[in-house]
Amino acid sequence: MRGYLAFTRGRDAIAELDGLRAFAILLVLARHGIRPFWQEAAPLFPVAGWDAAVPLLNGWIGVDLFFVLSGFLIAHHILRRWGGGFGNTGVRDYLIKRALRIVPAYYAVLFIAALGWIPAYSPGSEALGLRIAYHMLFFQDYLPANIVVPFWSLGVEEKFYLLAPLLLVLLLKLRRPAWQYAAMASLAFVPLGLRCLTYLTHPEITTYDEFFPVFRSPFHVSFDGLAVGTLCALLYRDRARLAGLAGNWLFWGGLAPIAGLLAVAPLLDDGVGFFAKSGLQTVLSVGMGGVVLGAALGGGPGGFLRQWWLLVLARISFSLYLIHLTLLPGIRQTLDAAIGLDTLAPAVQALIFLPVFALASVAAALVLHYLVEKPFLLLKDRIRVVPVTPAAPVGLVAGS
Repeated sequence: MRGYLAFTRGRDAIAELDGLRAFAILLVLARHGIRPFWQEAAPLFPVAGWDAAVPLLNGWIGVDLFFVLSGFLIAHHILRRWGGGFGNTGVRDYLIKRALRIVPAYYAVLFIAALGWIPAYSPGSEALGLRIAYHMLFFQDYLPANIVVPFWSLGVEEKFYLLAPLLLVLLLKLRRPAWQYAAMASLAFVPLGLRCLTYLTHPEITTYDEFFPVFRSPFHVSFDGLAVGTLCALLYRDRARLAGLAGNWLFWGGLAPIAGLLAVAPLLDDGVGFFAKSGLQTVLSVGMGGVVLGAALGGGPGGFLRQWWLLVLARISFSLYLIHLTLLPGIRQTLDAAIGLDTLAPAVQALIFLPVFALASVAAALVLHYLVEKPFLLLKDRIRVVPVTPAAPVGLVAGS
């Protein structure tokens, strides 16, 4: 039992990335926890003319960090385990392992939420069967993610998971590593071009609700981070040969523009202009690529990122991402009934609500993790991967 409850790292894990994954989910929790109390007309936590709630409000960028981490880790594991040469058995094993990682916990929360089994949370009953069906098929990035809103990003990631083996096989057919990097970098900028074209055809979009289903949610305009993460995995593979990759410079250089954007002003909530609809996601993806690759190379506050509490958050981050938003209405209703939360000033409401929301979300995520997610993760780990060793393209094994 103690072993089942323990949180441990695998021998080949890049420990610093657990810390980044933990911060990604903390950013998302902050966003959803603070949003009900924020008002554009007045600062929530005024500090010398600046609203200290702004970095929390911009916590949606945690999803972009998740995208970069997913792109990096999927590509890294494929390169390390299969070397880019799959064969039928490799593809089968990869798809089974991905399904065991994602589907059980996702389906559990999908059905629990859809059936109204979470107190005070109701996704509505209109066309519920159809909505459940397309969520089961991971089409909620193109169709409304209207059972649990954060599920939209799973639609994006699942499409990448399906494409990743083919993408890497094609990339590795390019004999020179420099060509592989160039091809992947070019692909990473495709969503930017598509968003710019979309801007020309939809100049009337100015609000977040209009912006989200057109510029943010669909896979074809939002895979920047996944592509940047894949590029970072290729560079990490060749780290021994690319002596110029300095972890500290990459980490802090990538973090600087992200921190600036995070703190200055609400990025989407007070209107969306050309930059938000075109280049913002690219800037975030490139900056976070620097952070992820820099951390993987040992740069940044590595000792801090390896702390145990961050490992715990990283391990339950998927369950936490799935469940947290569904708890928000029930927690707010409970606090209002207990202490009259809604009668207090917005800043006081937020200061009371945020820690309760965070603790309740972590508790629910632990239950989901141990009862649903972990049994299938253990089953996934029992699948023995047989590496395929084809004639390796130039650069494939460099630095591995």
